[in-house]
Amino acid sequence: MSWSDVLGHDVQIDRFKKVVSNGRLPSTFLFVGPDGIGKHLFARKLTQALFCDVNPEQVCEPCGNCPSCQQVISDTHPDLHYVELLTGKTEILTAQIVGGSVKLTSTDKKEEVFPGVCYELNLKPISSRRKVVIINDADFLNETSTSNLLKTLEEPPPGAVLILIGTSLSHQLDTIVSRSQVVSFNPLESSQVKQVLLQQNLVLHENQALELAMTSNGSVGFAVKLLQGNLLDVRREILQVFPGLPDQPEVVSDLIQKYVNLGGDRQEKYEHVEFISSILVSCFHQIALTLSGRENYGDSALLEAADRIHNRWTGDVETVLACIDRTTDTSAHARANVNVKTLVEAWVDDLSQIWLTGGFQLTTP
Repeated sequence: MSWSDVLGHDVQIDRFKKVVSNGRLPSTFLFVGPDGIGKHLFARKLTQALFCDVNPEQVCEPCGNCPSCQQVISDTHPDLHYVELLTGKTEILTAQIVGGSVKLTSTDKKEEVFPGVCYELNLKPISSRRKVVIINDADFLNETSTSNLLKTLEEPPPGAVLILIGTSLSHQLDTIVSRSQVVSFNPLESSQVKQVLLQQNLVLHENQALELAMTSNGSVGFAVKLLQGNLLDVRREILQVFPGLPDQPEVVSDLIQKYVNLGGDRQEKYEHVEFISSILVSCFHQIALTLSGRENYGDSALLEAADRIHNRWTGDVETVLACIDRTTDTSAHARANVNVKTLVEAWVDDLSQIWLTGGFQLTTP
């Protein structure tokens, strides 16, 4: 398997091919972008390209079949070291970075021993020309772990490559960002998410893949989460009720509040607001496409809801954009620990008013 497995990140692939072919590969990278879009897969593919037994490193093209490429896939390559957030932990342990022994839970009788990736990175490579460390969940590096990692970042061993994977620069300490080559990754297109879901046999049929893709926000990981949590049923119910917003805003509001309140804590409630927001934004996007004379793309539930709304729509594209802006604002307000009932009622009422008045947007308190 080559880079063809990596969808949606051709620019980043070309960038690394040029850098590696010139023999100027930096020692530290920070991959940032939403979860579930292929950053981890990209890091693995890059490691395969650097370790491949068949193709020379300068080509930066993994064969996918040689022993080294297979070892990277199975996480058994002696020169690849991997760090991630352990189950039940809220941050990466300092021992995972510098070494040490710790009890992972209060009931454990034995301590788990970690050699530490700083130590591993400084060892001589066993079967390849270099060592590679991938730190997933870099958002969860604490200040102590970061401080211990800095010396390695400042004076990396010859040929060593360290890849940190996070969601955004705002979640990284400045000391990490300033010492890393930042590589940004964008969400995938819906068609690409659909392709991955089908290729990996994660869905029962093509329409399910399309429905998940249209709700995924460009993230395969989020699409899988939707499938596992039976959230497609929630989406279908929202899309069934939402076209009746001008006539029955209270029904739409009650339905949204019902789902949001299923969240146990503030973070879950925020995630539920984000999920519903993404549904409505995708619906408004379809209406904008129709009003602009462009072809729609989506699953049957989305297209049917958009068609019902469009048949009653009295505004123009600007009206649709106003609804999208108001929905985006709601996602931002949800982060601020706002009362859910007040938030949803104001949101639904504003959307109803924008819809009915053809673009007039009430000022949100």
